[in-house]
Amino acid sequence: MTIMATECKSYERPWLDWAVDRNLDDQWLERLNNLETLNLVSICEGHIDARPTSARRSPRIALMLKKAYMRPLTEQWYDLKEDLATSIENIWPDEETIIEFEIQHRLIINDPVEEIESIIIRIISERKRDTMLLPEWTNHWFLQALLRIETFDQLMKTMIIIKEEQK
Repeated sequence: MTIMATECKSYERPWLDWAVDRNLDDQWLERLNNLETLNLVSICEGHIDARPTSARRSPRIALMLKKAYMRPLTEQWYDLKEDLATSIENIWPDEETIIEFEIQHRLIINDPVEEIESIIIRIISERKRDTMLLPEWTNHWFLQALLRIETFDQLMKTMIIIKEEQK
């Protein structure tokens, strides 16, 4: 997903103020933009014009934890990470999807000192596109990913709220 709809590439179309991959369903985009704990960062249907071994061929979704949930999760990371890993394995039990959960804290010593925190969740299809037309398996993968992301979103909310209340 890139920023201005007026700058659509040949494989993109406008959606709101964004240029998105042509075959992404509006309902998927709406649901991903209405998550409670996560913001949609990017979504890609996978691109056939990339080398066969390229990661760009895989459908993928990247989400970032919203600021309001960042501190409660990072403060309790060591208490939550095992439950979180188990939950991810339960929500995504198949071997068709790779889940990356990345926490990044950066302290930039400058004038002024800048602190940057982010938690990014990447959901990546293990399978790569190999045809110009969007294959049916890709639609199925996105639908499954969306349902699982919505489950994960609610789990994150519950997990963070419960830990906050136990403090």
